[in-house]
Parts: sequence; structure tokens; C-alpha cells
Amino acid sequence: MEQSLLDAVRDGEMLDLAGDGPVDEAAMRSWDGTHTVPAALIRDLVRGRRDIEADPHGLRLRGARITGRVDLANITSDLRIELVDCFVPDGLNLCDSRLPGLVLDGSCFGHPAGSHAPPVDAARFTAPVVTMRGAVANADTPSGAVRFLGAHLGLLDCDGARLANTSGPALHAEFLRVDHSVFLRDGFRATGVGEQGTVRFAYAHLGRLACDGARLANTSGPALHADGLRVDRAVFLRDGFRATGAGHSVLALNGVSVGSLWLDTSGVTRSGQATGALVGIDGLTYADLPAPVGLSRWLELLRDHTPGYSAQPYQQLAAVHRAAGHDSAVRDILMAQRRDQIDRGGLRRRDRAWVRFTGLALGFGYQPWRALLLLFAVLASSVTLAVVLGGPGGGLEHTARASTPTTPCSVVERVGVGLDLGLPVVKTGMADLCAPTGTRAGQTLTVAGWLLQLAAWASATLFIAGFTGAVRKT
Repeated sequence: MEQSLLDAVRDGEMLDLAGDGPVDEAAMRSWDGTHTVPAALIRDLVRGRRDIEADPHGLRLRGARITGRVDLANITSDLRIELVDCFVPDGLNLCDSRLPGLVLDGSCFGHPAGSHAPPVDAARFTAPVVTMRGAVANADTPSGAVRFLGAHLGLLDCDGARLANTSGPALHAEFLRVDHSVFLRDGFRATGVGEQGTVRFAYAHLGRLACDGARLANTSGPALHADGLRVDRAVFLRDGFRATGAGHSVLALNGVSVGSLWLDTSGVTRSGQATGALVGIDGLTYADLPAPVGLSRWLELLRDHTPGYSAQPYQQLAAVHRAAGHDSAVRDILMAQRRDQIDRGGLRRRDRAWVRFTGLALGFGYQPWRALLLLFAVLASSVTLAVVLGGPGGGLEHTARASTPTTPCSVVERVGVGLDLGLPVVKTGMADLCAPTGTRAGQTLTVAGWLLQLAAWASATLFIAGFTGAVRKT
């Protein structure tokens, strides 16, 4: 077996020990000595300690049962490694190493019983390309099933991988840097436990993150923990993306910075009877309009599925709509922010009452025309009162300045009196010719006139405050 692998590395060929046989996990566990390759041999080849000239294709091995933990830590090598459909029960250590490429497609990884080492430990690992398409990693360690803590990669492809950890995260990639893309798609499955999250990208820096169709689950923490993540281009969480979690939020995206965000939360749910928010997005920033859901769904998300009221998510959403020229959408967003502030913002009772009033009267300052409607209602009320109460034998009669003193006022004159009562500045002068009488109707009209004048001035003042932005600024 050793000589066969040495020959394959020298000739740049794949040493295929599985042939046409099955390569699922059950079959791997039944492989006999004809599939066995010692981990020490792989380490020696990577270090260049065997007297062969390796082909640029590198070490290419398929269908092997690798005995012992593959220890490639602290190694810088020009040898590219492919371990395809291999069974590595004691795992792989790549900490602080540097390789020209790593392929682990279809391989199955574990870790020794009682060990806290991740099945695949690539902390601070450097490589232009790492692929784990269809790979399996099962762990019982707080460190993660697959760990890329502080690693620097050109591309990471985990499409179809299945990662599971009963004591911590499935994919631990805090402070990971990936120049191009991270792919967690096409049947990618990850289960984990704890507040670190099932998939952890906290404070990582990626070119792009694609999780379309991925399924993440956590019974005691977030499914995706990406607080502080920076993505230069786009994040895709859609097309069948499913996330089930617990704790403070299922998706922890606080302080995330992305170019474009594609987020469909229809598949985001809480675990069992868990409480908490679906998403935490305080401090999330993005340059383009979020997709694929519409504005109403985003406002519902901010209002009903976040941990608490925060102004920043609304202001960010308003900013991208303002940049797109959607002025009416901006008003809707900022009004929704005010309503959420009333409901969840912790305002004092006095402040809450004022905000509710400005919301009713001015749409929180974004719809000053509401105050004009109120002014028109006051005007209509004053005219109606003057016409009804000021009729013959009623509350209005001509004054001494009129040509026919103490006689009833006409309908036109009563309308003029009503306009004088309901208009805060403009006057018709009709009140000088028609005045309230001492009758009950006249007294009622007098008192109503005071109240109507007050309401008219208040409506006009509110309109000016809303139109000039004074209410909105405070």
C-alpha cells in the first residue's frame, strides 16, 4: 500500500482503493486492511521526507481508511492534497499550516474518543482552495466539528456537506478570511448546540456567502451566528434555506456589513417551545435593496421578529430606499419605526403620549396633510354650527353696525360667521355684522367659537410644524 501511494504521488495519479464499491459511512466502517493507509505516511509525504519527486497534481487518494490522526500542523508544503471518499476516524489537523490546495470531498471525519480536538481542525490554515463537497464530520466537542478559526482561504466549498456536533458548533469559522466565496448549498446540513451557534462566522471577512438550500439546526442557541461578519459582495439565505434555533435569536446578524442581502425568513423557525426572536439585525448594513421579500415583509420582520426596538435597522432600510428614489417607501419605513418605538421603545408615558398624538395628527411629521384635514374638519364644524344655531329666532342677529339691527342673519351671513370662527388668520368680517344673541343657542355658539378658534390655531400650527420638519426632528 505504501509503495502504491508513493508511485501515485510520483506519477500524479489518483490511488483509488474503493473502485466501484460503496463509499457511504456504513461501508467505510467495514473496510479492511486493503483500504488502510497510515496517517504517518501522509505526513511524511507532505513534509517531503520520502525520496520521490512529487508530481504537481499532488497526493491524490480515494477510498482509504486512514489510521491515526492526520497531523499536518505547522507545515508549509507545495504538495496539493486530495482525500476523496476517505474514512478518517481520528480526524485531520491542519493548524498553522500552508498548502497549495485541499480537497476533502465525500470523506468522513471523526475524532478520538475523549478528545476535544475537532474532526477537521484548520485553525489559522492557509490555502487558495478548500473543498469539502459531500463531506461528513461528526463531533462531540465544544471546539466544533470543522474549525476554520482565523484561517485564510481563497475559496471554501462545502456544498452538500453534513456536519454534526453534540457539544458545540458544527462549523466554527470565527475570524475566517475568504477572498472569494464560501458555498454552503445543495443539501448542506449542520446541527449543533450552544450559544456559539451551529454555523459561526462571527467577525469573519468573506467575499461572498451562499447558503441557498442549506439547513441549520440548534436546540439551545442560534442556527447562524454571524455577528460582526463582513461580506464584500452578497449573502444568499434563500431558495429553501432553513434555520431552526433558540436563544436570543435564530439568526444572529448584528453588526454585519454586506454589499447585497438576499434573505428569505419563511424557513426560519424556533426550536420546539423555545422563545426569542427570529433574527437579530441591529447594526446590519447593506448597500442594495434587500431581497427577495418586499417592503411589507421587511417591516413585519423588524416589528415582530427582532429582539427589541432599535432605530438603526429602520434607518438603514430607509437609506437604501432613499438612494433608490422610493420617497413614499421611506415615509412608510420611518412611520413604522415610530410605531415600533411606541410599542417596544421603552418611552416614558409622557413621551409616548406625545408621539401617539403626533402620529395621529401628522403621521409622526411625515404626513402633515393630516393637520390640514383636521383644519378642514374644524372649518366645516364651525360653518355647520353657525348655520344651524344662528337661524331666525336663534343664536345670531344683526349688530348695530348692520343696516337692519336686531334682525335675523341670512344664510350667507351665517356661513361667513362660521368661516370667521373656523379660520385662524383669514377673516370675512361677517362677525362684525352678525353677533351671538343672549339666547341659549347664542351662548352655545359663543363657547363653541372659542373652542373652534383654539382647534383651528392648533391645526394650523401642527401643519406648519409638520411641513417644516420641526416635529420630525424632535
